[in-house]
Amino acid sequence: MANVQTRYTIGNLTVKNRILRSATMENMADERGYVTADLVDLYRNLALGGTGLIVTGASAIEQNARVWRHQTAVWDDRHLDGLGQIARVIQENGSKCAIQLHHGGMTGFGYSYGSQDSAYSLNEASDSDIENTIEAFGRAALRAQMAGFDAIAVHAAHGYLISQFLTPLTNHRKDKWGGNPANRMRFALEVCQSIRTRVGPDVPLLWKMNCADYCAGGSDVDEYAQIAKSLVKAGVDLIEISGGVKEQIKLRGRLKKEAGDQEAYFRGAIEPFRKAVGVKALAITGGIRSLDIMQGLIDEGVDMLGMCRPLISEPDLPNQIFDSPGKNTARCTSCNKCLLRIATRPLKCVEFDTMDDD
Repeated sequence: MANVQTRYTIGNLTVKNRILRSATMENMADERGYVTADLVDLYRNLALGGTGLIVTGASAIEQNARVWRHQTAVWDDRHLDGLGQIARVIQENGSKCAIQLHHGGMTGFGYSYGSQDSAYSLNEASDSDIENTIEAFGRAALRAQMAGFDAIAVHAAHGYLISQFLTPLTNHRKDKWGGNPANRMRFALEVCQSIRTRVGPDVPLLWKMNCADYCAGGSDVDEYAQIAKSLVKAGVDLIEISGGVKEQIKLRGRLKKEAGDQEAYFRGAIEPFRKAVGVKALAITGGIRSLDIMQGLIDEGVDMLGMCRPLISEPDLPNQIFDSPGKNTARCTSCNKCLLRIATRPLKCVEFDTMDDD
C-alpha cells in the first residue's frame, strides 16, 4: 500500500516521495524578473529538505502578466540562464522540479494584496489579444523546457487569468470565450494545446485549479470536476486541487476552522475529482500539516500532497517527519502573515523568523 514516502510516477517523471511543494510566490526576483542568488538559495534549501517535487513560484509569461514587482519572469530568452540555475540546484540536491506559468489577468483577485495593475481586461480583450496570450503560455513552456525543468505547471486557480476565464464571476463574455461552461473552458484547453504543441507529449504537465470558487454565483465542484476531466483528455498529467477566487486569506481562515482536525480544506473534492481524472495523477493542497492526515488523504485516492506555508516555515519538513520519530506535524500555524508579506516583500516565515531584514 502506498504511503507518503512511496515513489510515484507522473507521466514519465518519477519522484522520490508524495510531497509536492505547491507553487509559492517568492517576490525575490529583481525588478526585471531575473533570478537572484536569494532565489537559488531558497530552492537549494527546499531540495535539501526532502520534498519530492518542487513547483516554483508563479513565473510571469508576459510583461503585462505580472502581479508582483519582484515576480520571476519567463517571457524572454534572456531569463533562461537564471531559470536554469533554479532547475539545476533542485535536481543536484535530490528533488524534481516544475516551473509554474502564470498570468495575473485582471487585478484584485487571488493573493494580489498590494499588487500592481496588469491593465488586462478579460471582458474587453480581442480575439487577437487572447490568442497572443495563449501563444505566450506555449512559448514560456518551451523556455522552461530549454532551462531544464522536469515538468511544466500552470496556475489556473485562485482568480488569476485562466481561473477568471473559467468562472462566471469574472467572465462576462458572450462570444466563443464565454457565456456557458464549454466556452469558458476554451481558453484553458487552448493554453494546454499551445503548451503541448511547443514541448511535445512527453513533458509532464501539471495543472493547479479550483474545486470551487467559494463565492455566490461562482462555479462549484461538479463543474470544476468536469473541467478537470476535459483537461486530462487534452494532455494534463496531474490535477492539483485548490480553491477560491478572492479574499484568499479570509477564505483560508474560514476553511481552516471548518476543517478542524481533518486539516485538508478541499477534502470533499477528492472523490469527484478522482473519478474525473481517472488514472491521471491527483494532488490536493490547502491546510495539510500532519503525517497521519497525509496518509489518510493517500488512502482516499490522492497521489501527491501539496504543501505551501509549512515549507516556508520549515523547508526541511519532509526530512523531519520522515527521519525524526518525535516529529509528525508542521510547526506552521497558518497565521497567513507570510501571504500578506509577499505583496511587497520577499517571502519568509514571519511567525518564526524574527530576524529583521530591512
